[in-house]
Amino acid sequence: MLLNELPGDCLLSILDYIQDIKDLINLFKGKVCRQILYYFTFIVYAIAEFAYSHDGKAPIGDMIKLIRGIIFDCDYHLDFGCIPENANLEMLSTGYIYPNISGIYGNVKQLHLWNTNLGLFKCAAHRFPNLERLKIYATEDLREEYSDAPVLANLKILEMGLPLIDCVGTCCSFKFMDGCSALQSAHIRIDSSRITFNRMINYQSSEWIELPRCMSKYPNLKHLAIRGTYLKDVTIKQLILILPKLTLLDVRKSYGVTQEAADHVQDYCKRYGRSIKFYFKRDDKQIEADWPQSLNPWKKVCRGFDFMEHCFFKSFYQLPNFLDPVDD
Repeated sequence: MLLNELPGDCLLSILDYIQDIKDLINLFKGKVCRQILYYFTFIVYAIAEFAYSHDGKAPIGDMIKLIRGIIFDCDYHLDFGCIPENANLEMLSTGYIYPNISGIYGNVKQLHLWNTNLGLFKCAAHRFPNLERLKIYATEDLREEYSDAPVLANLKILEMGLPLIDCVGTCCSFKFMDGCSALQSAHIRIDSSRITFNRMINYQSSEWIELPRCMSKYPNLKHLAIRGTYLKDVTIKQLILILPKLTLLDVRKSYGVTQEAADHVQDYCKRYGRSIKFYFKRDDKQIEADWPQSLNPWKKVCRGFDFMEHCFFKSFYQLPNFLDPVDD
Protein backbone atom coordinates (compact mmCIF):
# COMPACT_ATOMS: atom_id res chain seq x y z
CA MET A 1 0.00 0.00 0.00
CA LEU A 2 1.27 3.45 -0.92
CA LEU A 3 1.73 6.10 1.76
CA ASN A 4 -0.95 8.21 0.10
CA GLU A 5 -3.46 5.38 0.50
CA LEU A 6 -3.09 4.97 4.26
CA PRO A 7 -6.12 5.93 6.37
CA GLY A 8 -5.91 8.97 8.60
CA ASP A 9 -5.47 7.10 11.88
CA CYS A 10 -2.46 5.24 10.45
CA LEU A 11 -0.86 8.48 9.29
CA LEU A 12 -1.32 9.99 12.74
CA SER A 13 0.34 6.93 14.28
CA ILE A 14 3.31 7.31 11.94
CA LEU A 15 3.66 11.02 12.66
CA ASP A 16 3.50 10.28 16.37
CA TYR A 17 6.91 8.57 16.08
CA ILE A 18 8.59 11.65 14.62
CA GLN A 19 11.08 12.76 17.27
CA ASP A 20 13.22 15.48 15.71
CA ILE A 21 13.78 17.72 12.71
CA LYS A 22 15.80 15.07 10.85
CA ASP A 23 12.75 12.82 10.70
CA LEU A 24 10.71 15.65 9.24
CA ILE A 25 13.37 16.43 6.63
CA ASN A 26 13.47 12.80 5.52
CA LEU A 27 9.68 12.75 5.30
CA PHE A 28 9.47 15.86 3.15
CA LYS A 29 12.33 14.82 0.83
CA GLY A 30 9.87 12.55 -0.90
CA LYS A 31 6.54 13.38 -2.45
CA VAL A 32 4.21 14.26 0.38
CA CYS A 33 0.55 13.99 -0.36
CA ARG A 34 -1.94 16.66 0.69
CA GLN A 35 -3.44 14.30 3.26
CA ILE A 36 -0.13 14.02 5.12
CA LEU A 37 0.32 17.78 5.00
CA TYR A 38 -3.12 18.20 6.55
CA TYR A 39 -2.40 15.91 9.48
CA PHE A 40 1.06 17.39 9.97
CA THR A 41 -0.42 20.89 10.08
CA PHE A 42 -3.00 19.74 12.62
CA ILE A 43 -0.33 18.29 14.90
CA VAL A 44 1.87 21.39 14.68
CA TYR A 45 -0.95 23.75 15.59
CA ALA A 46 -2.43 21.52 18.26
CA ILE A 47 -0.10 23.32 20.70
CA ALA A 48 1.06 26.81 19.74
CA GLU A 49 3.98 28.57 21.44
CA PHE A 50 4.41 32.33 21.30
CA ALA A 51 7.86 33.41 22.49
CA TYR A 52 7.46 37.12 21.75
CA SER A 53 4.84 39.64 20.82
CA HIS A 54 4.97 43.35 20.00
CA ASP A 55 1.63 44.33 21.46
CA GLY A 56 1.13 41.71 24.15
CA LYS A 57 -1.63 39.95 22.24
CA ALA A 58 -1.26 36.41 20.97
CA PRO A 59 -1.50 36.27 17.13
CA ILE A 60 -4.03 33.46 17.17
CA GLY A 61 -6.49 34.44 14.45
CA ASP A 62 -8.11 31.59 12.56
CA MET A 63 -5.72 29.04 14.07
CA ILE A 64 -7.85 28.98 17.23
CA LYS A 65 -10.07 26.27 15.77
CA LEU A 66 -7.10 23.89 15.71
CA ILE A 67 -5.26 24.93 18.86
CA ARG A 68 -5.67 22.77 21.94
CA GLY A 69 -2.84 24.35 23.90
CA ILE A 70 -1.14 27.75 24.09
CA ILE A 71 2.31 28.39 25.57
CA PHE A 72 2.61 32.17 25.93
CA ASP A 73 6.17 32.90 27.08
CA CYS A 74 6.02 36.65 26.48
CA ASP A 75 6.66 39.21 29.18
CA TYR A 76 3.10 40.39 28.71
CA HIS A 77 -0.05 38.72 29.94
CA LEU A 78 -2.17 36.73 27.52
CA ASP A 79 -5.15 38.72 26.29
CA PHE A 80 -8.10 36.45 26.98
CA GLY A 81 -10.29 38.69 24.88
CA CYS A 82 -8.79 37.15 21.74
CA ILE A 83 -9.73 33.62 22.80
CA PRO A 84 -13.33 32.64 21.99
CA GLU A 85 -15.14 31.05 24.92
CA ASN A 86 -16.19 28.10 22.78
CA ALA A 87 -12.65 27.42 21.56
CA ASN A 88 -11.17 23.95 21.73
CA LEU A 89 -8.58 25.19 24.20
CA GLU A 90 -7.62 22.58 26.81
CA MET A 91 -4.13 23.67 27.94
CA LEU A 92 -2.84 27.15 28.72
CA SER A 93 0.59 28.37 29.86
CA THR A 94 1.16 32.05 30.59
CA GLY A 95 2.72 34.32 33.20
CA TYR A 96 -0.41 35.51 34.92
CA ILE A 97 -4.07 36.26 34.40
CA TYR A 98 -5.97 39.34 35.42
CA PRO A 99 -8.43 38.71 38.27
CA ASN A 100 -11.19 40.53 36.36
CA ILE A 101 -11.16 38.41 33.21
CA SER A 102 -14.58 37.59 31.81
CA GLY A 103 -15.97 34.39 30.35
CA ILE A 104 -15.98 30.79 31.47
CA TYR A 105 -13.23 28.56 30.07
CA GLY A 106 -14.80 25.21 30.82
CA ASN A 107 -12.70 23.34 28.26
CA VAL A 108 -9.40 24.27 29.90
CA LYS A 109 -8.09 21.22 31.78
CA GLN A 110 -4.48 22.35 32.39
CA LEU A 111 -3.32 25.77 33.53
CA HIS A 112 0.32 26.80 33.99
CA LEU A 113 0.95 30.20 35.59
CA TRP A 114 4.62 31.08 36.02
CA ASN A 115 4.42 34.55 37.56
CA THR A 116 1.45 34.82 39.87
CA ASN A 117 0.35 34.11 43.42
CA LEU A 118 -2.54 32.32 45.03
CA GLY A 119 -4.43 35.53 45.77
CA LEU A 120 -4.49 36.53 42.10
CA PHE A 121 -5.45 33.06 40.97
CA LYS A 122 -8.26 32.79 43.52
CA CYS A 123 -10.05 35.76 41.93
CA ALA A 124 -10.10 34.03 38.55
CA ALA A 125 -10.30 30.36 39.59
CA HIS A 126 -14.06 30.16 38.99
CA ARG A 127 -13.40 30.91 35.31
CA PHE A 128 -11.73 27.49 35.02
CA PRO A 129 -14.24 25.10 36.65
CA ASN A 130 -12.91 21.89 35.09
CA LEU A 131 -9.19 22.14 35.79
CA GLU A 132 -7.47 18.77 36.17
CA ARG A 133 -3.88 20.03 36.43
CA LEU A 134 -2.61 23.30 37.87
CA LYS A 135 1.01 24.43 37.87
CA ILE A 136 1.49 27.75 39.62
CA TYR A 137 4.53 29.54 40.98
CA ALA A 138 5.83 33.04 41.52
CA THR A 139 9.06 34.93 41.24
CA GLU A 140 10.85 35.88 44.44
CA ASP A 141 9.66 39.50 44.33
CA LEU A 142 5.97 38.55 44.18
CA ARG A 143 4.85 38.10 47.76
CA GLU A 144 2.13 35.71 48.78
CA GLU A 145 -0.59 36.79 51.15
CA TYR A 146 -2.68 34.36 53.12
CA SER A 147 -6.02 33.63 51.50
CA ASP A 148 -8.65 30.93 51.69
CA ALA A 149 -7.90 28.56 48.85
CA PRO A 150 -10.42 28.13 46.02
CA VAL A 151 -12.22 24.82 45.71
CA LEU A 152 -11.23 22.87 42.58
CA ALA A 153 -13.33 19.73 42.68
CA ASN A 154 -11.87 18.17 39.52
CA LEU A 155 -8.19 18.89 40.11
CA LYS A 156 -6.04 15.74 39.88
CA ILE A 157 -2.50 17.16 39.71
CA LEU A 158 -1.20 20.17 41.64
CA GLU A 159 2.26 21.66 41.16
CA MET A 160 2.84 24.69 43.35
CA GLY A 161 5.82 26.78 44.36
CA LEU A 162 4.78 29.95 46.14
CA PRO A 163 6.62 32.20 48.59
CA LEU A 164 5.38 32.20 52.17
CA ILE A 165 4.02 35.03 54.25
CA ASP A 166 6.97 36.94 55.64
CA CYS A 167 5.48 37.57 59.07
CA VAL A 168 3.57 34.34 59.63
CA GLY A 169 5.19 31.69 57.48
CA THR A 170 1.91 30.10 56.44
CA CYS A 171 2.36 27.51 53.70
CA CYS A 172 -0.57 28.07 51.37
CA SER A 173 0.22 24.99 49.31
CA PHE A 174 -1.02 22.51 51.90
CA LYS A 175 -4.06 24.65 52.67
CA PHE A 176 -4.83 24.66 48.96
CA MET A 177 -4.73 20.85 48.80
CA ASP A 178 -7.54 20.60 51.36
CA GLY A 179 -9.96 22.03 48.80
CA CYS A 180 -9.07 19.51 46.07
CA SER A 181 -11.13 16.42 46.80
CA ALA A 182 -10.13 14.62 43.57
CA LEU A 183 -6.40 15.32 43.96
CA GLN A 184 -4.19 12.36 43.06
CA SER A 185 -0.70 13.87 42.77
CA ALA A 186 1.10 16.96 44.05
CA HIS A 187 4.54 18.48 43.53
CA ILE A 188 5.18 21.21 46.14
CA ARG A 189 8.26 23.41 46.33
CA ILE A 190 8.90 25.15 49.65
CA ASP A 191 11.74 27.61 50.19
CA SER A 192 11.62 28.52 53.85
CA SER A 193 13.16 27.55 57.15
CA ARG A 194 9.86 28.01 58.94
CA ILE A 195 6.57 26.48 57.85
CA THR A 196 3.05 26.17 59.22
CA PHE A 197 0.32 23.85 58.02
CA ASN A 198 -2.25 26.02 59.78
CA ARG A 199 -2.22 29.26 61.70
CA MET A 200 -1.43 27.64 65.01
CA ILE A 201 1.54 25.32 64.55
CA ASN A 202 5.05 26.41 63.68
CA TYR A 203 8.16 24.30 63.35
CA GLN A 204 11.74 24.56 62.24
CA SER A 205 12.81 22.77 59.08
CA SER A 206 15.73 21.26 61.00
CA GLU A 207 13.24 19.17 62.94
CA TRP A 208 10.21 18.72 60.62
CA ILE A 209 8.27 17.47 63.63
CA GLU A 210 4.87 18.28 62.09
CA LEU A 211 5.42 16.51 58.78
CA PRO A 212 4.01 13.13 59.91
CA ARG A 213 0.86 14.84 61.18
CA CYS A 214 0.38 16.54 57.84
CA MET A 215 0.97 13.36 55.86
CA SER A 216 -1.51 11.45 58.02
CA LYS A 217 -4.27 13.21 56.08
CA TYR A 218 -3.31 11.14 53.03
CA PRO A 219 -3.45 7.48 54.15
CA ASN A 220 -3.79 6.24 50.55
CA LEU A 221 -0.51 7.83 49.50
CA LYS A 222 1.67 5.39 47.55
CA HIS A 223 4.55 7.52 46.27
CA LEU A 224 6.18 10.25 48.35
CA ALA A 225 9.25 12.36 47.64
CA ILE A 226 10.63 14.91 50.10
CA ARG A 227 13.95 16.09 48.72
CA GLY A 228 16.51 18.64 49.80
CA THR A 229 15.39 18.89 53.43
CA TYR A 230 16.74 18.29 56.93
CA LEU A 231 14.62 15.25 57.71
CA LYS A 232 15.92 12.90 60.37
CA ASP A 233 15.82 9.13 60.73
CA VAL A 234 13.04 9.31 63.30
CA THR A 235 10.73 11.02 60.80
CA ILE A 236 11.25 8.21 58.29
CA LYS A 237 10.23 5.69 60.92
CA GLN A 238 7.05 7.64 61.60
CA LEU A 239 6.14 8.05 57.94
CA ILE A 240 6.15 4.35 57.10
CA LEU A 241 3.85 3.73 60.07
CA ILE A 242 1.21 6.32 59.20
CA LEU A 243 1.23 5.60 55.44
CA PRO A 244 0.14 1.96 55.14
CA LYS A 245 0.02 1.96 51.32
CA LEU A 246 3.38 3.64 50.76
CA THR A 247 5.54 1.81 48.20
CA LEU A 248 8.04 4.52 47.21
CA LEU A 249 9.82 6.96 49.53
CA ASP A 250 12.39 9.28 47.94
CA VAL A 251 14.25 11.52 50.42
CA ARG A 252 17.44 12.15 48.45
CA LYS A 253 19.47 15.20 49.49
CA SER A 254 17.93 15.01 52.97
CA TYR A 255 21.03 15.54 55.01
CA GLY A 256 19.72 14.21 58.32
CA VAL A 257 18.75 10.78 56.94
CA THR A 258 21.36 8.04 57.36
CA GLN A 259 21.86 4.35 56.68
CA GLU A 260 20.08 3.69 59.96
CA ALA A 261 16.79 4.77 58.41
CA ALA A 262 17.38 2.54 55.37
CA ASP A 263 18.08 -0.45 57.62
CA HIS A 264 14.93 0.27 59.61
CA VAL A 265 12.78 0.41 56.47
CA GLN A 266 14.23 -2.91 55.28
CA ASP A 267 13.66 -4.61 58.64
CA TYR A 268 10.14 -3.19 58.90
CA CYS A 269 9.18 -4.51 55.45
CA LYS A 270 10.48 -7.99 56.28
CA ARG A 271 8.60 -8.06 59.56
CA TYR A 272 5.24 -6.85 58.26
CA GLY A 273 5.31 -8.10 54.67
CA ARG A 274 5.47 -4.71 53.00
CA SER A 275 7.50 -3.54 50.01
CA ILE A 276 8.87 0.00 50.10
CA LYS A 277 11.46 1.35 47.69
CA PHE A 278 13.56 3.74 49.79
CA TYR A 279 16.15 6.14 48.40
CA PHE A 280 18.18 8.54 50.51
CA LYS A 281 21.65 8.76 48.98
CA ARG A 282 22.29 11.88 46.93
CA ASP A 283 23.39 10.01 43.78
CA ASP A 284 21.53 6.74 44.23
CA LYS A 285 21.84 4.89 40.91
CA GLN A 286 19.43 2.17 41.99
CA ILE A 287 16.52 4.50 41.38
CA GLU A 288 17.44 4.61 37.69
CA ALA A 289 17.21 0.83 37.46
CA ASP A 290 13.96 0.63 39.42
CA TRP A 291 12.31 3.60 37.71
CA PRO A 292 13.64 4.11 34.15
CA GLN A 293 11.28 7.06 33.72
CA SER A 294 13.50 9.00 36.12
CA LEU A 295 15.93 9.35 33.19
CA ASN A 296 13.39 10.95 30.87
CA PRO A 297 14.73 14.25 29.49
CA TRP A 298 12.97 17.53 30.13
CA LYS A 299 10.29 18.53 27.65
CA LYS A 300 7.85 21.40 27.57
CA VAL A 301 5.13 19.07 26.35
CA CYS A 302 4.99 15.40 27.32
CA ARG A 303 2.71 12.82 25.77
CA GLY A 304 0.32 11.24 28.24
CA PHE A 305 -1.39 12.53 31.39
CA ASP A 306 0.95 10.55 33.65
CA PHE A 307 2.41 12.22 36.75
CA MET A 308 4.74 9.35 37.67
CA GLU A 309 6.12 9.14 34.15
CA HIS A 310 6.81 12.82 33.58
CA CYS A 311 6.77 14.69 36.91
CA PHE A 312 7.55 12.68 40.03
CA PHE A 313 11.31 12.39 39.52
CA LYS A 314 11.79 15.91 38.16
CA SER A 315 12.81 19.00 40.08
CA PHE A 316 10.14 21.67 40.23
CA TYR A 317 11.57 23.78 37.42
CA GLN A 318 11.91 20.73 35.17
CA LEU A 319 8.19 20.01 35.23
CA PRO A 320 6.56 20.15 31.78
CA ASN A 321 4.22 22.92 30.75
CA PHE A 322 1.67 20.41 29.50
CA LEU A 323 0.87 16.73 29.83
CA ASP A 324 -0.82 16.14 26.49
CA PRO A 325 -3.32 13.30 26.97
CA VAL A 326 -3.00 10.37 24.57
CA ASP A 327 -6.34 9.28 23.20
CA ASP A 328 -7.13 5.62 23.74
